[in-house]
Amino acid sequence: MGEYKKSVLVIGVWFTMAMQTVQAQEASFASIKNYIQPAVREGGFKMDNYFLWCPSVIKVGDTYHMFASAWPIDLGMAGWTKESLCIRATSKKLLGPYTFQEVVLQKREGEWDNDRVHNPKIVKAGNKYILYYISSANETGYAEADNITGPWTRSDKIISWSNPAPFIHKDGSVYVFGRLSTNIKGQQIRTARAVKSTSYKGPYKNVTSDTVTNLLPDNYELEDPTIWWANNMYHVICTDFNAKATGQNKAGIQYYSTDGIRFHLLTKMPVSSKTISYDDGVEETFKRVERPFVYVDEKGIVKAYFLACMTTDNKGIIVAHPVNDYNAGKSK
Repeated sequence: MGEYKKSVLVIGVWFTMAMQTVQAQEASFASIKNYIQPAVREGGFKMDNYFLWCPSVIKVGDTYHMFASAWPIDLGMAGWTKESLCIRATSKKLLGPYTFQEVVLQKREGEWDNDRVHNPKIVKAGNKYILYYISSANETGYAEADNITGPWTRSDKIISWSNPAPFIHKDGSVYVFGRLSTNIKGQQIRTARAVKSTSYKGPYKNVTSDTVTNLLPDNYELEDPTIWWANNMYHVICTDFNAKATGQNKAGIQYYSTDGIRFHLLTKMPVSSKTISYDDGVEETFKRVERPFVYVDEKGIVKAYFLACMTTDNKGIIVAHPVNDYNAGKSK
């Protein structure tokens, strides 16, 4: 065999092996989509007087506490821009139904959070409960408390982007994933960003240099991320803004990363869409389905998948899906 043919053969074998490696990486573990069960019709969270959005759930003792955004229902979806506040609801069952308990935080005149309190995410760091939230699109801070019922002490603004998805590691260090709308080659792109800190108190530092403008591949865009850690990987579900990854605008999409810097698309198949199946066999198509939230147990196993849904008669409700013990990152 001539040297040229040998070289072509070697290159061909190398390319085939490389492609097999990539394919194996992409297919090494299944999507959460395969584990999500029909939503519980009598579960989730609904209120007559509040438009509900942005669910986040934590278990304390034998009670589940849901923190959510809320505003007067007669204002419709647009009410979030000026009237959003954070409320707390409880249930003895993870999937609900949840019952309203209190207003937790409201906007403050003359402070960094004077526009709104929106997009709450509740986590625990040591003995402290930490409630991250946003005000304007590029203002994120937190409130802390010794008890899940408060009282809450607020921080200053800590991050200059929005949609925070925090994860607290066992050593108390913090990784926060989120999004920043920025101009790239003349286009506004909703990019993925992340910061880290040795403590929730900060300081928070970018995980990359300023030259890295998007942690997602191919300049895919996002909103509304939720994050968890399993099998030595960060896992993120967010909405696919502008339909770049799935072909469906704001469909749920799943990414993963071993270093918190380079995220990989698990599959182009949507995790969730505007049509939701219930456990009574009925399907419902909503105007909007956003703000996914993944609830995991202490072992990192996903137990529930919550979504904020806008009904055809312009109400905001929280829908709860059971998840059949999803261990993200574990090989098939």
